[in-house]
Amino acid sequence: MHRNGLDSTKKSYKNDILLILFFLIIGIGAFAFMQLQGKRGAEVKVSVNNKEYGIYSLDKNQTVTIGEDDWENILIIKDGKASMAKADCPDKICVNHAAISKKGETIVCLPHKVVVEVVDENGTQDGNQIDIISK
Repeated sequence: MHRNGLDSTKKSYKNDILLILFFLIIGIGAFAFMQLQGKRGAEVKVSVNNKEYGIYSLDKNQTVTIGEDDWENILIIKDGKASMAKADCPDKICVNHAAISKKGETIVCLPHKVVVEVVDENGTQDGNQIDIISK
């Protein structure tokens, strides 16, 4: 019988380490699975203020200017990836976003209401289209 409780503290510490390692391995596995599951998209669909602005192929290197008289965003499509190169909005979150190439990935510029999303050849984010909506 131990009076100072050192054995239970060591056991608790060891269990904490095992629990942290378990969740770390699960997290890394889930991240790797999600990265491997993403399928490369064929096009990017650009919407401004919820209206379609244009659809551009990811296979063709190009620069797309998106904007109106008082604002401008520059979208670069290069090597199968799309990224926002320039935006004159104050926060520049869209410019700092990583390049996108997999179906379902998006870049959003909230001040200009610009959404750039990767879609397949049919213009959908995934292969499943909604056939009917019920209330």
